[in-house]
Amino acid sequence: MTEFRKTTALVDEVEKGLKQLQELEHQPGSNFSSSSSLELSEEDIEQTVKKITSWMESITEIEGKMQGFIAKAEEKDPDKKIYGPGMIKRVKALAVRAEALRPTAEKLAAEWEEAYEPFIQKRKEKEMKHQEELLKRKRQQEQQEEMRLAALRAKQLAEATLREAEERRAEEEKKRQELERKRELELERKRYEEQKIRLNKEEERRKKAREMSSSEALQLMRDSNNEYQLSRMLMTLRKLIANIVNDPGVKMYRRIRQANKHVQSELLRYPGGEDFLLAIGFRLRRIKVDDKEPDPKVILKKKILLFYNTFAPRELPKVDVPRVVDFFAGGKEAGLWDRLRKKYGKSEEDLPDTFEDDRNGQLFYVLDEPPVNERSRWQRWFDDLKAVKELIRSR
Repeated sequence: MTEFRKTTALVDEVEKGLKQLQELEHQPGSNFSSSSSLELSEEDIEQTVKKITSWMESITEIEGKMQGFIAKAEEKDPDKKIYGPGMIKRVKALAVRAEALRPTAEKLAAEWEEAYEPFIQKRKEKEMKHQEELLKRKRQQEQQEEMRLAALRAKQLAEATLREAEERRAEEEKKRQELERKRELELERKRYEEQKIRLNKEEERRKKAREMSSSEALQLMRDSNNEYQLSRMLMTLRKLIANIVNDPGVKMYRRIRQANKHVQSELLRYPGGEDFLLAIGFRLRRIKVDDKEPDPKVILKKKILLFYNTFAPRELPKVDVPRVVDFFAGGKEAGLWDRLRKKYGKSEEDLPDTFEDDRNGQLFYVLDEPPVNERSRWQRWFDDLKAVKELIRSR
């Protein structure tokens, strides 16, 4: 299809559309100033305005092409002239039709835009109302968000305040506990110092008591107590010493439990009571109480180890202690102590008083019996006990 035919077809299309629109306006009884009389909806009018706008664009296109056709039709130069008489006639006829399109279209556009104006205004009002609603809703959301943020800040502030208060309380409690701990440590230190002083005094007193004679210890009892207290102390001592003298080999009589209620109430709670026991040979030791009789080999092994650790520590690695125990246990202990006395100048009686101590045991006043096979030593020990018995009986 040639360009002229295309333009002619476009002119036909626009003319047809404009004609139909004019016929719609001039229907009997219609009043175009009122869109309701045409029973047209907003959408119908909007579509019509869009069509007119499209036709106006087509008219602009037609006008542009028509200028070219007219220029060729009016060409005077025979050499350049390409249109014949028939074509020139058709161009002029199409130009007349094309010139009539724009006034008609502009008139219709004005009429339909005027008819569309109420809808545009209504739409604008609706859009404005919608925008106002959106703005109102946005402001409400912003207010709600501000309130939420304010509540959140208030909550965070309250939590921070509470946390700071708890931290202060925790810090104050920590300081209080630290002060309390320092006070307790100071009290503990004072108690320890007081106990240390007391123990040192007791140890000093016990040391002096161990160096006393039985007569000096008895005189201390007489000077420190009234007649009633002294009589109760002497009565208890007579029973204790009499049991030992009557059965010196019974270990039970030579061991007095410090916690014994009768001994505490009748002897130890009075001044001089413990001193007298120490003066006549008793020693304070911590002994583990067991229903089973201790193994003699175990006791001998402890004594040997204590002997070498005390008097000959360098010799201990050379000694086969288990073999020595096996050889001398069972009645031969005296021979062992004789050999050690000859070699080192020390024997069983020189062992520290703590050889029987057990940290988990109970405190006892213990009177050690010399070995029976050392007759002279044992006899001196027994005679001293009998002398003590006579001393307290005569008082």
